Amino acid sequence: MFTLKGNEFSSLIHREFVQNFSVLETSGSLPGKFECKSKNIREENFDILFLTSDFQEDTRVEQLQDTTHVSLHFQIKGHSEADISGLKPGMGMYGGQFNLINCIDPISSFTFPKQKNYEYICVGLKPDFFNNVLAECGADYNKLLSNSLKGDSFSLFKTNKVINPFQFGALRLMQDPFLSESLKAPFLRSKVKELIFLTLNEYSEISNTDVNVIKPCDADRLHSLKEFLQQHYLLPQTLEKLAKDFLLNEFKLKSGFKQLFGMSVFKYIQFLRLEHAHTLLLNGGITVGETATLIGYESDASFVRAFKTLYGYSPGKIRKTGKLL
Repeated sequence: MFTLKGNEFSSLIHREFVQNFSVLETSGSLPGKFECKSKNIREENFDILFLTSDFQEDTRVEQLQDTTHVSLHFQIKGHSEADISGLKPGMGMYGGQFNLINCIDPISSFTFPKQKNYEYICVGLKPDFFNNVLAECGADYNKLLSNSLKGDSFSLFKTNKVINPFQFGALRLMQDPFLSESLKAPFLRSKVKELIFLTLNEYSEISNTDVNVIKPCDADRLHSLKEFLQQHYLLPQTLEKLAKDFLLNEFKLKSGFKQLFGMSVFKYIQFLRLEHAHTLLLNGGITVGETATLIGYESDASFVRAFKTLYGYSPGKIRKTGKLL
């Protein structure tokens, strides 16, 4: 395994809160080891990191020092493991998962298995800003606010949750705002707050809903089903066949999948197809109508509606060069 000290990697994943709105893009590579690109969008209350990488070898970053912050972690693609001071070791994240972590003067080590197209987004928040948002949310969040004010390290969810389409759409809009320069800063401030609310809503649902306990064997089958769908989302699927193939009855499949991953089986398939459509359009050389057909939509209009609901802009906004109009 290739190993780096934290200060050797800090130019790519350095966190900083700054007085004035700024955008910083950096890249780093080591032939035969890794190639990374990062983009930081910063202001006094948040630091948003967009990190993409190809790891040609298992890579470990050790003893990365950071400032106290609240992290919204979104693993878009790929897999990583993290050991963060004050939290349980071996915190793994897989593609499509998220969590919120309160980090107090953290010293962290990260392991990135050999993989291509790794993509990770972290929305780092100043603790005072996060606490002020919590205070707006009412009595349901008083316990969480109290824990945050104590200054203890914690993760919001015991197990990572699945990124829902609304969170995903907000993240993509934050990454490439299709706005004039003067509007980007206030727009991003509003999106950061929206993302906090969307994340807290997941916490509220878990805290206040009496959910059924899923047996470990059924949970394993549901995770296997999710992995299967990530590879075969373009193929026609039926609940009857999926239930048979993964040794679940249809009720357990439907209710268990939504309980574990926050959306129905077919909503998840739609999400994967639209993410694939976004990639196709960014790569260029294909029309909106052709994209709709390739991902299984019978009409261009229904595809455009679904795409706009997820991303906040229509597929026609994307240039063939991979940029937004």
